[in-house]
Amino acid sequence: MDQVRSALVLQGGGALGAYELGAARALYENNHFKPDLIAGVSIGAITAVLLARPARGLKPLEALEAFWEKVTVPGLMLPPPLRRFASFFGNRNFFVPRLDYFDWPNWTHIYETAPLCDTLKQLVDLDSLADRTAAPAILVSATDLEDGQIRYFYSREDTLTVDHIVASGSLPPAFPMTLIENRSYWDGGLFDNTPLGAVLDKLDNAKGVQRTIYVVNLFPNKAPLPRNLLEVQERMKNIHFANKSSADLETLRRLSEVAELMEALESLPGGNPLKDDPTYEAVKKRNYIHVPRIVSITPPEPVSEIREYGDSDFSPDAIQMRAKQGYAQTMKALRVIAEEHGRAHGRIGQSRTATRGVRR
Repeated sequence: MDQVRSALVLQGGGALGAYELGAARALYENNHFKPDLIAGVSIGAITAVLLARPARGLKPLEALEAFWEKVTVPGLMLPPPLRRFASFFGNRNFFVPRLDYFDWPNWTHIYETAPLCDTLKQLVDLDSLADRTAAPAILVSATDLEDGQIRYFYSREDTLTVDHIVASGSLPPAFPMTLIENRSYWDGGLFDNTPLGAVLDKLDNAKGVQRTIYVVNLFPNKAPLPRNLLEVQERMKNIHFANKSSADLETLRRLSEVAELMEALESLPGGNPLKDDPTYEAVKKRNYIHVPRIVSITPPEPVSEIREYGDSDFSPDAIQMRAKQGYAQTMKALRVIAEEHGRAHGRIGQSRTATRGVRR
């Protein structure tokens, strides 16, 4: 019987991450979802650590629900049309404005993220976070500010702390760079907002392993043409942070064909005629992988549906709407998987029945 491995990949996108809350509700509601690896960027890294390392006494979904309750900003002192901008004045459990106004010419960021650190310390099991053997595995990314390169922090290889999660979401100029082992980091989404490639490298690729990767996108690739400068700005942000994995997946499919060819050669009755060929040996050492099943969960409308600055809108209505959307889209994806599974088993059952008929 084939082994089954799964992973969850979570994009960054600030307040848009409430969509991931809805996705998690759908995945975890029956307590059957137990991924081997959860990877995330920025708000996705926060979602990942809350689902993978909830504080003692909390279930994964409970920790994530508690986070969104804490970071919701009602903005009751503002007129209803302006409440979606309330977090510009700060979010007491996430980020607060700097107070050293006299030094503003030397600022490199606008808000302080100490409240986020405190919130995560309340909701995350810090001992388990630092444990390299704890399950599921966690992968978060950040951008090395000096090298201008992506850095992946993997729980099986690195001793993770809250700083690694905060570093993944240190988006300039809003948030400060985060220092880890004398290196300064900005938001991982600046370099790659969908760490699918890194997950493929970490997820078990042994023969006979069925792999499924659930990718929760916050920024749809497609959107209507912008009609004004604010929509232009929003569309630019959308394109920058959208999932750019399609080209990579096409390359992976081609490499998967190489892997299948090599398996076919190894399975020849008379043995592989190329096994001693130097070129074949060189290709074999590359360990080409089979492309797993990718389940993409993406909002049906563009991110600008709540208009500009949607990633800063922590108002209750926006969070509830995005969570509802994430739940609906994830349930839709799960139904498709269930239907495909049912059809596959139906074909297997028919094949077995036909075989038994022949044997009789």
